Amino acid sequence: MMRRLSFWFWTLIGLVAVLASIALANVVAGRFAPRFDVTTSGEHRLSPRAQAVMSRFVSPARLIVAADLQRVSPEAFRDTKDVLDRFTQTGKLEVALIDLGSPAGQGQYQDILASLIARDQSELQQQSAAIRAAAGSAGEVAAWAQTALSRSLDELRTLLPSGNAPAIQQARSALEQRAAAARIAGRDLAAALGKAEEPLTARIGELELPATDRAAEILRREIRTGADQLGQIIGELRRLAKDGELGDAFQGRATLTADQAAVQRDKLAVLADGLSRFPRPGVLRVVTALRQTAAAIVVPPTGNRLTAVPLDELFPAREIVIASGARADNRRRVEEFLTASLASTLLEKPPIAVFMHAEERPYITEVPFLARLRDNLLTKGIDIVEWSVLLEAEPGGLARIDSAHDRPVVYIALPPDSTTAARPGEQRGGIERAQRLGAALEKLAGENKNILLSLNPSIQRTYGDVDPFSPVLARFGLQSDSGRPLFSERFEQGKREVETDRTVVPGAREQSTVGNPIAGAIRGLPTFLPWPVSFQHPDTKGHETDRLESLLQVAADDSVWAESNWLLVWQTPRSQRSSLASPPKFDASKDGRGPWDVAIAVERPGTPAQRLVVVGSNGWFFDAFTQPTQQVDGRIITPFPGNQELFDSSLYWLGFADEIIAQSPQASSVPLIGAINPDRLLALRLLIILGMPLAVLALGVIHRAVFG
Repeated sequence: MMRRLSFWFWTLIGLVAVLASIALANVVAGRFAPRFDVTTSGEHRLSPRAQAVMSRFVSPARLIVAADLQRVSPEAFRDTKDVLDRFTQTGKLEVALIDLGSPAGQGQYQDILASLIARDQSELQQQSAAIRAAAGSAGEVAAWAQTALSRSLDELRTLLPSGNAPAIQQARSALEQRAAAARIAGRDLAAALGKAEEPLTARIGELELPATDRAAEILRREIRTGADQLGQIIGELRRLAKDGELGDAFQGRATLTADQAAVQRDKLAVLADGLSRFPRPGVLRVVTALRQTAAAIVVPPTGNRLTAVPLDELFPAREIVIASGARADNRRRVEEFLTASLASTLLEKPPIAVFMHAEERPYITEVPFLARLRDNLLTKGIDIVEWSVLLEAEPGGLARIDSAHDRPVVYIALPPDSTTAARPGEQRGGIERAQRLGAALEKLAGENKNILLSLNPSIQRTYGDVDPFSPVLARFGLQSDSGRPLFSERFEQGKREVETDRTVVPGAREQSTVGNPIAGAIRGLPTFLPWPVSFQHPDTKGHETDRLESLLQVAADDSVWAESNWLLVWQTPRSQRSSLASPPKFDASKDGRGPWDVAIAVERPGTPAQRLVVVGSNGWFFDAFTQPTQQVDGRIITPFPGNQELFDSSLYWLGFADEIIAQSPQASSVPLIGAINPDRLLALRLLIILGMPLAVLALGVIHRAVFG
C-alpha cells in the first residue's frame, strides 16, 4: 500500500513539475519572444538597416496606427503584424493599434490627437503670438503708406518747378502714379493681413490646431509683396532726386521721403525674414494625415519630428498582397517604409538633396523617370531642391527650406551629354552646358560643399581638351578617364558585338582599412552602370590625409577594355548596334586595360570635413534601374539592388548620417551567391582533394589503435 502511495505521490510531483516548467517556459517565451531565423535571405529578422536605426533610439518610439481594422485585408494585417512584432521585440518601438470601427477606438483616437497637439502646444502658442504681432507691425506700415507716404508724394508734386519741360512733366506724372500706388499698396497689404488669421483658428474636430506654418507663409508672402512695392517707389524717388532740372528743394525733399520709405521697407523685410525662420512644429508635419479618418504616426521619444506613414503602405489591398508573388515581399515593403519613417525621426536636421543640372528648363519634380526616387526621398524626410545653373546663380529654393542654414546639403550633379549640339529652342550645346555645370561644381567644392557626382563619357577628353569636371576631382586627388568608357565584347551566333553597360558586384576588393559604410551597404549587391568610366588617384601630394575608398571596381579581363573610339556607338541607338559593320576593338596604342575603379568615396579632413562620392556613370539611380523587378522562385526581386543602396547610402554619408547606413530589407530579398575569394577557393579544393582521404585514413588508424 505504501509503495503504491509513494508511486502516485512522486508521479503527481513529477506531473506538477512538468506542468510548472511548461508554464514558466511559456511565460519566458512570451516575455522575451525568442525567434531564430535560419533563412539565407533573413526573411524572419530585421534587415541590417532596420537594426542600425533601432539601435540609435535611446528610449522607445511610438507607432500609432488608427484605422478601421475590419476593412483591412486579413493577409495584409497578418504580414504587417508580423513585421511590427519584429520591431517591438527590439524594445525600441511601442505600437498602438486603434480600431476606428468601434466607439472605444474613436475615443482613443481623440485622446491621441489631443496628446500630440499638447506636445507642441507651447510652441504653437508662441508662434501664433509672433505671427499676430508681425501682422500688427505690418499693418502700421500699411497705414503709413496709405496716409503719410501718399501725402508726401502729393506734396512733392507741388515742389516741382513750373513749366512744361519734358523732365518736369515726366516727374509730375511719375509722382502721381507713385502716390496712387502707395495708397493701393497700403490698402492691399492691410486687406491681405487678415488672410493669416484664418489658419491660426484652424481645428481638427473639436481640437484647436493653429496652422502656424501656413499662416506664417501667407503673411510672409504678403509682407514681401508690400516691401517690393515700396522698393519700386523708393527707386523712383532716388532717380528723381538725381535730376538737377527739378530744383534743390525738390531734390532734398525727395531724398528725405525716399529715406523714410526705406526705413519702412526694411521693417517689412525684417518681418518677412523672421517669419521665414519659424521652425515647423512636429504635429504640423503630420497634420494632413491627422485630418483624415485614419492615420499612422511615428512619434519619436525626443524631438518633434513626427512622421506620417501611408496607411496603404502598412496595409496594402488584398489584391496587391496576393499579386506580389510571395508574402515575404510584402513584409519587406512594410519594413522598408517603417524603417525609413523611423530613421527620419532620428534626423533632427535631415539632409537636403539639391539636384543640379545645366538644362534650360526645370524638370526634376516633373519627369516620370524620377517619380519613385522623389517619393522615396520625401518618405525619408529629405527635401528636394532643383537648381539649373543656367537659370540661377544659386539654388533659389534652398533658403526657403533651410532659412537657418543649419541642415546638411548634398549637391547631386546630373551632367549633360557633351556630344549634343544646341537643340531647337535652346541656346547652348552640350559642351557649353557641361562647362557651366563644371564651373558651378568647382565653386561648390571650393566652398567645402558635399557632392554626389555622376559622369558621362566626355567628348572633350576625346578631343584632347580638359574635362569640365576635372577641377572638382583634382581637389580630391582624382582623375577621370572619361574620354575612354569601358567596353566589353561578346559573341552571339558567330557575330561579335560590343556592350557598353556593366553589372558590378562589389566584393572583397572593396574591403579596406578605411571601412567606409557605403561599401558595407552595397557589398555583394549587383549594381548596374550604363556607360561606365573609370578614375585614378595617382597624385597623393597634398592628399595624404584624405580618406579614400573604392566602392565599385571592374576587374581586369581580356574581354573588357577602355575604348577611345566610342562616339559612333554612343550615337547609335541600342537596338541598332548589332548592325554596326565594324564595332570598336581593343587597340593597345590608344585603349587601356583594367582593373578600373568606377565609384569612389573621398573624405577630406577639416571642420567640417568635406565629402565626395563620384560614380563613373550617369542615370544609374533613375527609376529605370532601381525599380524594375523580376520573379525568381516565386519572389519579386530587384535585379540591381545595389543601385538604390548606393544612392541612399551615399546621400546619408554625404549628409553625415553614417549611423543609419546599412543594407535595406529590399536588398536582401533573395540570397545572392557572391564570388569566392581565391585563397578560400584554393583551401576548399585542397580540403576536398586531400582532406577527405586523410580523414578516412585517420579514422582507420584510430580504429586499429582502439580495437587492434
